[in-house]
Amino acid sequence: MTLAARIGAWPADHVLVTTPDGALSVGDLAGQGASVPAEATVLVCIDDVLTLVRVLAALDGAVAGLLLVSTSQTPEVVAELAQVAGATVVVTDRADLEGVPPSDVIGDRTGDQATDWMMTTSGTTGVPKIVPHTLASLARTVRRDPFGATPVWGLVYEMTRFAGLQVALQSLAGGGTLAAAPRHAPMPDQVAFMAGAGVTHLSATPTLWRRLLMVPDLETLPLKQVTMGGEIADQAVLDAAHKRFPKARLTHIYASTEAGVGFAVNDRQAGFPLRYCDEAPGGVGIRITDGTLWLRPPGGRQVRYLGGQAVEVDGDGYVATGDMLEVTGDRALFLGRDSGVVNVGGVKVYPERVERVIAAVPGVGLAQVLSKKNPITGALLMANVVAEEGTDRDTLKTAVLETCRAQLEREAVPARVTFVDALEMNAAGKIKRG
Repeated sequence: MTLAARIGAWPADHVLVTTPDGALSVGDLAGQGASVPAEATVLVCIDDVLTLVRVLAALDGAVAGLLLVSTSQTPEVVAELAQVAGATVVVTDRADLEGVPPSDVIGDRTGDQATDWMMTTSGTTGVPKIVPHTLASLARTVRRDPFGATPVWGLVYEMTRFAGLQVALQSLAGGGTLAAAPRHAPMPDQVAFMAGAGVTHLSATPTLWRRLLMVPDLETLPLKQVTMGGEIADQAVLDAAHKRFPKARLTHIYASTEAGVGFAVNDRQAGFPLRYCDEAPGGVGIRITDGTLWLRPPGGRQVRYLGGQAVEVDGDGYVATGDMLEVTGDRALFLGRDSGVVNVGGVKVYPERVERVIAAVPGVGLAQVLSKKNPITGALLMANVVAEEGTDRDTLKTAVLETCRAQLEREAVPARVTFVDALEMNAAGKIKRG
């Protein structure tokens, strides 16, 4: 079933998307198709959510392939991604890219062919990898809202990213309304927009949630569902979100661009229960091998990258996620990415683990831990901290260092703590690390 067909299941006056610039209803999409050749693979790089939904609804089923690319990518990276995917048409609203304006692809032809959907990984360095999907695999977990009423999903990600598309598809195909916040506006303005739109469901990375939790008027959001994903959800951010929204259901989701949505945890505890390895929730196989998480997508879906790059898959079809785990009792806790481990004086340190320790200190809003080369120890850790408003920085710095010394090995204690006003994030809502 195409995206347009899924959307068409709802009444014509149902509002699909609302933004500060306008709204889009089911009836607004009636009869639209695409004037792009049916055999084309189309690269879509569009910032405006209203336009993006129109274009995706028009192209799915009408062309051979869709490649969604973040508007944060440079023209050079976009050109390289197009070459790898074999995209012959670029649809964009960017002035620095050569392509077809979105208005030119909205025509009067519809289709029902099987369109390949291609997503890019959200790594912080280099050219992203391209992972083939289908609309069915991307929308596998879409369900009608269990609360009964029409959900209003807040969108604070870029929609062309995997996490943003997951939110959009859950809303569009699940009978909800997507309230796309102005992503480049200050966080209080984003919250004010979502409150005015009546957002009841909000999904964001733990980093974005920490920023949201620093907004004084956050409780004006009538949230029934709080969802976290894309990064490690530590106990501190889970507890803080539950404290602000005690009546909302709190879920943290493990997903990757390669394997898709893995599993959801609803018990308000960090990590996941080991019984998931036996239960295979949602049909997703879960395996822990040498401290690494492996997932097997349901239905035997083959995971691969375009362009000849290899995905590490074992003989049973499990995909190596690159996420490291520590098993404690009946729980598996996330340590960090294997690619991000830092060698400090011969000791392997996960910067994400240090960030979680710092973020749990009262008065800390956000924390970022980076490594710096050192001729003696190989590397040293440096911490950037955003303090909550009204916090004495000298006192907080002392508390951060004392907490790190008490909970971490000596090599994992930051050599320097610097206070900053904000931390830079990428389009996927994650802290930039490179």
